[in-house]
Amino acid sequence: MKVARMKRATLWALFVVSLALSQHAQSTDAAPAKAPLTEAERTQCRAQLTEFNQRVQSYNAELDALEAFESEIDTLRAALEKEEAAVDRHDSAAMQALNAKIGKNNEMVERHDQMSSSLKAKSDENKRLAAQFREACENRPVAPSSSVKAPPPPSLKAQPSDSACGSTAGAKDVQRRIEATFVEMRADEKKRQAEVERVADARAKEQSWSKEKRGKIWLQILSSSKFMAFEREKQPYVQELMRVIGSNPKNGQEECQLTQRIAAMLPAIKAINARQYAFMAEEIRAAK
Repeated sequence: MKVARMKRATLWALFVVSLALSQHAQSTDAAPAKAPLTEAERTQCRAQLTEFNQRVQSYNAELDALEAFESEIDTLRAALEKEEAAVDRHDSAAMQALNAKIGKNNEMVERHDQMSSSLKAKSDENKRLAAQFREACENRPVAPSSSVKAPPPPSLKAQPSDSACGSTAGAKDVQRRIEATFVEMRADEKKRQAEVERVADARAKEQSWSKEKRGKIWLQILSSSKFMAFEREKQPYVQELMRVIGSNPKNGQEECQLTQRIAAMLPAIKAINARQYAFMAEEIRAAK
């Protein structure tokens, strides 16, 4: 029986939606190219970002599951290679057992292909939603305002270097490093979320909060001026991310350069998220 081999997801499919987006992403740092948003349009833009955020979370959950499944297949394949090299091909029982394992491998590869197709479909739909958001919402202020505008982060102004993407080896190195960074960021976010939930559980138990009381406290934190300041701080990154996601790279070099643009945002986003989670935890500890 022939052993089927899995085809891993491509770089762009992995990177197209890796970060949950703020619901407050109207750009304020560029001259408006379109008419200001009406209140109804503003609500619709927020709804689009809410839908996008939900899709990001769904995508990342499927991506985590795919990576875990790939590890299972890798483990099984390593065992198969050893058995194939050592099996006595005149031993019918041993060959039958080996073929059973090969059959299991092939079934897992088929399922892996289905999971990869699902991720590809989600990534294509997210690109469509990003392009739709850009067309309807980008560079359209809500209303004239004298409030302080958040400047674009310096990292977004600089153009990525072409040198690393100029060769196949360089592009692969970019892929490896950015994939590792995304894995680290997802793990860090999960860790911080778990810590906030742990603090909330402990405080709720200590203060004998009801579900209603706990929900009210969460609402107060999420609607507070300081929490919203963190969201506004993310705006330039979110806007740039939407532009990158809506792009259609023509070749491998352009794809590599787009992933570099995403990578340039990751340290700042991670730092903002860390401060935001710390703020939430402190607010919960002080809540009565």
